[in-house]
Amino acid sequence: MNYFLFLNHPKGKEVYRVDKEREELLKEHFKRVDTLKTEVVIRGKKYNAIVDYSAFSNLANFDCFKCQDPCCADNPIIYEKTTREFVLENANEYNKKTKNIDILLENNYSEDEIIDAIENKDCMVPEESVENEISLCTCSFKPNNESILCALHSICLDQNLGAKEIVDIKPIVCSLWPIDIISEEDESVLYITVPDDFTTGFTIEDYYDTPCVNKELSQTAAFRRKNPEGFLEDEYVPLIFAYGETLKYSLGEKFYEDVKERLLEENLIFLEELNIKEKQILKK
Repeated sequence: MNYFLFLNHPKGKEVYRVDKEREELLKEHFKRVDTLKTEVVIRGKKYNAIVDYSAFSNLANFDCFKCQDPCCADNPIIYEKTTREFVLENANEYNKKTKNIDILLENNYSEDEIIDAIENKDCMVPEESVENEISLCTCSFKPNNESILCALHSICLDQNLGAKEIVDIKPIVCSLWPIDIISEEDESVLYITVPDDFTTGFTIEDYYDTPCVNKELSQTAAFRRKNPEGFLEDEYVPLIFAYGETLKYSLGEKFYEDVKERLLEENLIFLEELNIKEKQILKK
């Protein structure tokens, strides 16, 4: 089995392969919990999916603007053509945020070499610069001395682009993080869940270090030492709403509606929560 969202990771199987122990934990979990079968559409391709749907009622608060955790710690994917074209079309804005082009110029790369890297290199910079001169994800930037944000997402917001455009331009794994999708080897079935107390043994992310989906962690003194202003308790809402627009455009309208309706039927979420107006993906 594979961590589906990381299949195109620059480090390959080292990252995306699920080891046998975790595979067994996943199978046991999906036998034990209630699931629904649905269809997801990812980058225009349809897949059969089995969803650990109750996980999408878990509380979440994706407060990237005040978080100190380095989620953008590396390049999560070999960038798609759409992303590369967007960076080239917005090279000045991209460079103002990331400083990547300036860094490469300081290291004696020519403009032609920089353009070639954006068009053809896995991480859009020369291989020798990854994790050296340019650390963290090459699309990350720091608007201050605290948060680490996505330059792609930020440029989209600056241009008043909508949720669909943002999802199309960003790597899919970045849009969906920390939702986990694990696939059979032949991709005949995708298993979709969220890191929590029950899944953290096999998901690629550790729930206990992920405050966005761990409200209790966000209230601890140790976490508050790093994040004194972020992750307010009353800003946690069911994940299906916190990521509503993202889910629609990343996994398809059918996935979103099927999960939402099942959660409503089982009173895991409530109609009044549908009135949540703020869309996380469009926060500035």
